[in-house]
This record gives sequence, C-alpha cells and structure tokens, in this order.
Amino acid sequence: MQKAIQGVVQMLGWLSPKLAGRFTFYLFFKPFRLKSHPLDLEKKRQGTQLTFTIAGKKTRAWFCGKGPVVVLVHGWSSKGFHFRKFIDPLVQKGFTVVIPDLPGHVSSEGKSTNVLEFRATIGAIVKHFDSVYALVGHSLGAMACVLFLGQNEHKVDKLVVANSAAFATSIMNRFIEQIKGSDRVKQALLNRLRRKFDQDFRYYSIYDRIHDLNEVPGILVVGDHDDPEVQIEEVKSFAEATKSKLIETHGLGHNNGLKSDDVVNEVVDFIA
Repeated sequence: MQKAIQGVVQMLGWLSPKLAGRFTFYLFFKPFRLKSHPLDLEKKRQGTQLTFTIAGKKTRAWFCGKGPVVVLVHGWSSKGFHFRKFIDPLVQKGFTVVIPDLPGHVSSEGKSTNVLEFRATIGAIVKHFDSVYALVGHSLGAMACVLFLGQNEHKVDKLVVANSAAFATSIMNRFIEQIKGSDRVKQALLNRLRRKFDQDFRYYSIYDRIHDLNEVPGILVVGDHDDPEVQIEEVKSFAEATKSKLIETHGLGHNNGLKSDDVVNEVVDFIA
C-alpha cells in the first residue's frame, strides 16, 4: 500500500502539483486506525466512559481513580491505551486518570482528523472535570497539549512532552519523506494547508508555542536516541529552551517508552 501511495504521489507531482497537493492533503489527515488489545478492553471496562462530540464526531474517553486529574494524550495513528501501564501507578498515587481515543482513532468516530481536533478533545475533557492537574502528551498528542495551553484559558501544574518534534517543519519533512514527495509536492501541500487553516504550518512548532503561555507549568521532556520519527537533538533543544527536566532513553524508538517501567516510574514520580 505504501509503495502504491508513493507511486501516485510521484506521478501527480510530475503531472500536476495542484492535484498532488489535494491528494497529499487528504493523506495528511488520515490516520491508521489501530484495534484495542484485550488488555486495553479490560481497562476500558474497569473505567467510566465519557463521550464528547468533536467536529461532529463521537469521541470517547475513559477515566478511573479519584483526585487531581491527569490526562494522557496519545499521538497520531496511535491509541489512548498505549498509556495502559501508567494507569495503576497514577491511581495509586491518588489521581484521576483520563485517557481519550482521539477523533479518528480506535473507538472514536472519524476517518480523518487533525491536531486542532486533538486540542478540542483536551478542552472538552478539561471542561467536564473543571480543572486538570497534569497533561501527558506523546508525539502529536504533546503538540495538542501545548496548543491547548497556549490558549491561556486553563493552566496545569505539570506537562509531560514525550517523543515530540519541536518544530512543525520536522513533521512535514518526515511526512514528505514517507510518501516520497518532491519539493513541488511539499510546497503544494503547504499552500493548501495555509489556505484551509489561514496559518503558516510553522505556527504549530511547540518550540515557539510554549512561549505563548502566561504561566509555564513544570515540564518533563522524554526522548529516545533511536527514535526514527523524532531526532534526539530536537528533543534536547526543546528541553533546553524550556529549562525542563529531560529523560534520555536508548533503544526504545518512538513508542516503546510508554511501555518502559523506568520511563513510567519517572513520569509518575514527576507528576506526583
């Protein structure tokens, strides 16, 4: 499938950058939908389900525990219960843990979505609980957390940014690389994004947006030296710019930090 997509992108890029921009725009907002693991389903049954309507899509979340609220926000083509190992330790520390399946993912509706819908989901959760103590974001989920806080309507005490690109250009370059797009295709997509959202794509860089916050929370940054999606140097630059605590891992790639007992324990200790 990926090679077929790459072939179509390359052909359209040669024939018509405008058509290539339209096709890549469609691809850019279409996540792969994962299925729930049996252990995910068990955790969902143990929790209380919430349903929000985000951009006309029924979006589901689950919560368990009592106490200050911690929201765990997954990334693109991922699932909320990739955070499964965080639940019990946080509940035992006296927190309410909230885990959404973001629009277009797993149990929530939608064939396409974007980071603004991720942000809106966080806002709906905060509104439901009145306040949130901490946000934990992985990859694009971390961008959504920073964009949400940048609205300065709500504040949190703690923010965890895990395996997240600091610069929006890195996300775009990675996407173009995956679909084998040319510079002409990339520019056509950027132009279309600007027209649709009336915003330069570089706006979504968390390196810049974190400085929009009136009150910056305590921040923990997590990055892996062997992450194929996000370079460790970029993670370090964000940690340095925000004077944040940094956890550097090796061999865990982009997602497996969420399954690492060491990472889980450090994140829980930071929040608690």
